[in-house]
Amino acid sequence: MTTQPDHQAPAAPRPATLHELRTALSRYGLPGDRERFEKDLAAALDASPIGDLAAVTEVAATYRHRLALRTNPDAMDSLAAPIGGQQWTPAADVFARLRAAGGDR
Repeated sequence: MTTQPDHQAPAAPRPATLHELRTALSRYGLPGDRERFEKDLAAALDASPIGDLAAVTEVAATYRHRLALRTNPDAMDSLAAPIGGQQWTPAADVFARLRAAGGDR
């Protein structure tokens, strides 16, 4: 018996062009990723000498890597894993900051 592909898992995008990367960032990226990409891309392009687009390539590779991490279930699970035996939650963080600031009186 052969292993069947899991059709319910989201397909990890592998953008090959800037257009595909923009589309993937809009669809799979975190809020603001597409806007930050456009800003970083424009800055790299403006700072690059004519004929040397290494900085532009680096920006594209960075955001492509972020996208790969974002769509990899193992990577996201490791980010959500407990650190030091404790699970982090936004509410726990807020309460800890309030206690540290003396807001538990």
